Amino acid sequence: MSLSPDQLTEKILNEPRPLSDRQRRAVLCDRTHIRIIAGAGAGKTETLTRRIVYLLLVQQVEPSAIVAFTFTEKAAQSMKSRVYERVKHLGGDEICARLGEMFIGTIHGYCYRLLEEHFGYGDWGVLDEKQEMAYLMRVGWALGLGRSGYYATNCEDFVNALNVYYGEMIPEEGLRKKKDREFLEKLRRYEASLDQHKRLTFNRMVQLAVENLQHRPEVAEHVKYLIVDEYQDINHAQDELIRLIGLGGSIFVVGDPRQTIYQWRGSDEQYFEEFTTRYPEAVTIHITENRRSTVAVIETANGFSDTFEDQHYDHMDPVRREQGGAYLAEMQSDITEVDWIADQIQALVREEKCSYSDIALLFRSVSTSAPPFIDEFRRRDIPFVVGGKVGLFRRPEILGIGQLFAWLWEDGFWQQGKWSRLPALRGEDLLEEAVVNWNQGIPDLALEASDVLNLRRWKDSVLNSTYDNFSQVFGELLVLLGYHGLDPDDVRHAVIMANLGRFNTLLTDYETAIMLGGRRRNWETDLKGLCWYLNTYASSKYEEQTGDDIGGVDAVQLVTIHQSKGLEWPLVFVPCMVRQRFPSSMVGKGRTWLISPELFDVAKYEGDLESERKLMYVALTRAKDVAVVSYFTSMNGRRKGRSAFVGDIEDLPHVEPLSQRDTLPDHDYATGGAADELRTFSAGEIVDYGKCGYFYRLRHIWGYEPGLTDYLGYGQTLHFCLREAADLMKNEDLSPMIAVATAVDRNFYMPFMTEGRMEKIKRAAKNHLMRFAEKYRDDMLRIREVETRVEFPVQNAIVAGKVDVILHDGDAVEVRDYKTSDTATTPEDSALQVQLYTRGLCVLGETVSRGSVAFLEEAAVDAVDVTEQAVAGTMARVEEDIGRILSGDFTACPGAVCERCDYQGICRWRA
Repeated sequence: MSLSPDQLTEKILNEPRPLSDRQRRAVLCDRTHIRIIAGAGAGKTETLTRRIVYLLLVQQVEPSAIVAFTFTEKAAQSMKSRVYERVKHLGGDEICARLGEMFIGTIHGYCYRLLEEHFGYGDWGVLDEKQEMAYLMRVGWALGLGRSGYYATNCEDFVNALNVYYGEMIPEEGLRKKKDREFLEKLRRYEASLDQHKRLTFNRMVQLAVENLQHRPEVAEHVKYLIVDEYQDINHAQDELIRLIGLGGSIFVVGDPRQTIYQWRGSDEQYFEEFTTRYPEAVTIHITENRRSTVAVIETANGFSDTFEDQHYDHMDPVRREQGGAYLAEMQSDITEVDWIADQIQALVREEKCSYSDIALLFRSVSTSAPPFIDEFRRRDIPFVVGGKVGLFRRPEILGIGQLFAWLWEDGFWQQGKWSRLPALRGEDLLEEAVVNWNQGIPDLALEASDVLNLRRWKDSVLNSTYDNFSQVFGELLVLLGYHGLDPDDVRHAVIMANLGRFNTLLTDYETAIMLGGRRRNWETDLKGLCWYLNTYASSKYEEQTGDDIGGVDAVQLVTIHQSKGLEWPLVFVPCMVRQRFPSSMVGKGRTWLISPELFDVAKYEGDLESERKLMYVALTRAKDVAVVSYFTSMNGRRKGRSAFVGDIEDLPHVEPLSQRDTLPDHDYATGGAADELRTFSAGEIVDYGKCGYFYRLRHIWGYEPGLTDYLGYGQTLHFCLREAADLMKNEDLSPMIAVATAVDRNFYMPFMTEGRMEKIKRAAKNHLMRFAEKYRDDMLRIREVETRVEFPVQNAIVAGKVDVILHDGDAVEVRDYKTSDTATTPEDSALQVQLYTRGLCVLGETVSRGSVAFLEEAAVDAVDVTEQAVAGTMARVEEDIGRILSGDFTACPGAVCERCDYQGICRWRA
């Protein structure tokens, strides 16, 4: 029985739990511009979710008319999951099937989609922040960044200037001074270099999206409801993007200026503050309820927020009635503090009060303050996961791996800490230290003399060009180090294997950057560059795999406060609250700027005491039940002053003092967390799991990379050329063969192939596609849509993908998937994807009469059974596989598939 709008509204507002009056007002508000001030733990994700569900089901807004921006992909997944669950629960099956038309994700993700689908960047790739630095270290010499000073520092200064230039939208005509003109010249050459390789960077994506929307605003005119979470953390360029998208519709922003902690990256809370000035008709709704934390935690955070100078908002109101605890612990020394916290953790877990994963240690800087905790936790066998930029290389086994790769270069070296006066390790000393670190990290796989001999042979093989890429080099090293002896079902080993996968990602980041443009392999040069990349950047910038990435490992989290934003734990420790640590000694210190300081707000980027206070506020509000702030009074026998914030905390009424003689008072901890959220799986992921659970775990959970080859991108460019050919046929009325030939001439590109070789491949590809177009001319003329997004719920997840081609088939359609060759995939895998897409289109109301797989190089088309019975059987198998993934079943499936596996060398189960 269908529900009336009033009945739907009541269910949305009251299930699964009733919203507060202010949350209800936010969900139902009909103003065009709405600003929500939502404090920590206020249930803003739930409020946003129900707002979207209300728009979809009650206001009957088209899904494609809604865009929701979140700060992270994880937050987007959480929101999308809740929207699907609520819509599905309330019976909106038709709308549920069309939710893929709605965008929920990051601003960068939306910008890339705009550029890809509307502004001619469909075959461009993206360099993330780490890949960009690797690329810049490759091309920086040509830009003039190596003329004086320290090259790696110059590269970082250039990236910082780029971020300011793009984020603040500084006009070129404003760059008048000599240093500005020098920067502008480097910028133009850098952008030309990126353009040559068809690569975008994160900040440039936003700028390009803004520029293109300014010229063609109609591209976003279908967006009628724009929702922006964490609005206090946007920068100028992002704010302009939001303004352009929201021109013809409603803008609904949510934020809390008390939690503005990313000023150093350009975020500016003034946009949040001035929202009602820019939109005078805007309404502001304060959501003050805190559903996360106990009374003591909330009142302590409230009291601390009263010390802010800039912003004063209504205090948070506790919804939970439990008192909980807020403590300030004074320790005699830094060693005493480490021992005391470790004691409390072990006692709580031993008494089954909570699990390791219910506990977090939050640091102003992991690299400065976490090492003693890491060493002690390792000594006591307390499982832990480290965040912070230096996190990955705090693992001795990863440090050892990094040193072995540095040792591969004949002049390789390893700096013993950024500020250390110790000489760099070289030669035999470097090899010896690497072995010591590996043995310390994984005593179960300790190396012996014969193993060291094998390492020397491995080095000779690399220098003799035995391997094709860094993934092969890495895989061979892992085998020599005893990787087959690691047990993925052992928690300790799982963390190690996941972090080794993270190191594999590091290698691929570097290799991707240096091989763009079809550069010829030179192992001596590449190993030299890797050694410098490791020492000057990667060793202090790569994080460990997070607990979520590893797969729900029961481990204490050691993270920076910045990383903790948006997260929560029953018990939170905030240690090392001493002078020079927190507030940071770097606050307000001048940085090197390649752009004149008068062109932007330098102080915002360099930080101040107020921004440090907000960071402390964020730390306190991560605790659900108990927050423990601690400091020590001596270090290495010398007096150590306490943080200025300690005085602000110690006199607050709910804060109780502790000493090293005390144990943490007894409390109940709200363990277990929220219900599992729906996860999104691509069709390709599902196919991969069907091949082998262990393969899926290595690639999609732990991040092990397949080896980079110059053929990478071949299938992608063929797909793009066919997409462009379909547009030419539709828009310019070209015949299929001419459209294909034109599209290949204009667009064929392989990012890692030399120009001469690429021309040969291009001619062959053109012949393949023209032969296909000639043989299947009628099919080409029946094309209705290309690269259509489908996204639909299954029993316990969401399946997403892109249909290569939808063909007219009378009153029905045919679903077709393109493959480059019939040897690249099995018929069963190809059929599974077509059947998944068939299911997605059917729930949208399409009638699918036929399915097929087109093999482009062979100019052949194979039919796929898309009858209701066949699709139902496939969906049952897919739901079963998804259930296994969610339950953590990653059993290896040795067999014929092993012959084509990227990981057969490191898999102990391979056939």
